[in-house]
Amino acid sequence: MGCSMKKKNKKVLRVFEGFAGYGGGSFALNRLKEKYPNFEFEVIGYSEIDKYACELYDLNHRDSKGNLINNFGDITKLSPDNVPDFDIFMGGFPCQPFSTAGMQRGEDDPYGRGTLFQHIMRICKVKKPKYILLENVKGFFSKKFESTRAQMEEMLRNMGYVMNITDEAESPLRVSLLNSKDYGVPQNRERVWMFARLGGLPLNFSMEPEKNLNGLFLVDFLDPIEYVPKEMYLSEKQIEHLKEKHSIESFFVEKPLCFDVYNKKIKTDGYSITITMPEHNSLRVIESHKNKEIVRKMSVTEQFRLMGLEGLDVNGRKVDIVFGNQSYTQLSKRAGNGWDVNLVTILLEHIFLQLAEFDENWIK
Repeated sequence: MGCSMKKKNKKVLRVFEGFAGYGGGSFALNRLKEKYPNFEFEVIGYSEIDKYACELYDLNHRDSKGNLINNFGDITKLSPDNVPDFDIFMGGFPCQPFSTAGMQRGEDDPYGRGTLFQHIMRICKVKKPKYILLENVKGFFSKKFESTRAQMEEMLRNMGYVMNITDEAESPLRVSLLNSKDYGVPQNRERVWMFARLGGLPLNFSMEPEKNLNGLFLVDFLDPIEYVPKEMYLSEKQIEHLKEKHSIESFFVEKPLCFDVYNKKIKTDGYSITITMPEHNSLRVIESHKNKEIVRKMSVTEQFRLMGLEGLDVNGRKVDIVFGNQSYTQLSKRAGNGWDVNLVTILLEHIFLQLAEFDENWIK
């Protein structure tokens, strides 16, 4: 479909961003706006409780008048009656209860994070948004959490997110497992994506965009060496300790590669392992040097570049995100918990172009 448009469209997609983080959904919608100038959206509010995430969100997102977007705070305390109507709820509800890196307690998570999807349902039951887009880790769709998924589907069915409420064979959710490395960003990041539409979805509706294997690898996403902060580099003593601890013979490589600390191996395929929270401490960059073994942590700008955002303001780069004065640890947490903006943009476009109402109201 072409991107040229003659008539100004008055329809505005109203968005609520739950568990917003740095606003991966908003960044993706802005990308779509660039491609389809007639596409209008407005984020009517977001929900986030981490103060550093809120700060980063507010630094990077404003409403059409330049004002801060309203943060409704803790979703468990949010009253739907206090939120303006919206057309789409989008959010990646906390993945720790379902992650292999966590305790995998699901709904029994001691911090209550496993039941947060129920609050999404509670809000959507009242607001009845036309669309719901959710994301979680691959572990959420393991057999262990089958009852959680069944509960979610039953809630959506009763709320009208199917064509025929009596047809139990019709699922209200379309689901896909997508990997960032298949869509142009060289990060092995598998995430489950779920989409529902009030009144149900077409039978042939797809949640899997065509793959984009563009030939780019980790080496193409690293900072120019002169811009890598010196504190990222490991000392010779630290490198020797790393080799001994993980039984690595050598860190001499022909091109920069990723070292997977958790699995104790150098990834020779040229991709990065999943960007995670810094406390998991499982990723190192190996630089290529003829006479010296060089191993370092991944910089903040490299982590965010692997999340589809450019934050390094040099060499004419188009900067997408500003970081403020947050620490390496805090910014790394945001990256590890965020959405790959590149993938979300591709997925949203793929979804929208399959729905007649978008063709008529928002895209053309």
